[in-house]
Amino acid sequence: MKFVEELRNEPILLAHHPLCGKFDDHMLNIKGRKVCRGCVTVYPTAILIFISMLFIRLEFELAFMVSLMLFGIQLLRFLYSGHLISIAFNILLGSSLASVLYSAIICPADLRIYVYPFIAVVIVSFEYLKGKRMLDKCHKCPEHGSFPKCARGSEGLKTVNNRK
Repeated sequence: MKFVEELRNEPILLAHHPLCGKFDDHMLNIKGRKVCRGCVTVYPTAILIFISMLFIRLEFELAFMVSLMLFGIQLLRFLYSGHLISIAFNILLGSSLASVLYSAIICPADLRIYVYPFIAVVIVSFEYLKGKRMLDKCHKCPEHGSFPKCARGSEGLKTVNNRK
């Protein structure tokens, strides 16, 4: 299977950051593959918390308030940095994601017109801020003029050139 073979040769897996080296602090290296530290912590946490919430059967109001509280706390990530604190914030973000998903599913019909747009605005705003931070880092880079080729770094360029 060509797809599986290409996946085995891919230097990054579950990572959406450029391979230029400027984002190495966002990556984990697992068996020679670069994996996004955020994805590895946020999504598994979200799945575990969501499944737990299904069994606990929290009320909508409590679940929604928990999601807002956890999301608010994890916003402190914009003030602090470091690997361990980043992982802690990612766990909070995953828990918040699970809580808001659970809340959206059990949301009373009469509140959906308010809750769903609110959730969408919060998610889009957060993604905008995270993306802006990443792009700001790219814009400050002397290699920015060659984007997106600069984003592959020397490791990525070797892989791309070997496939041609």
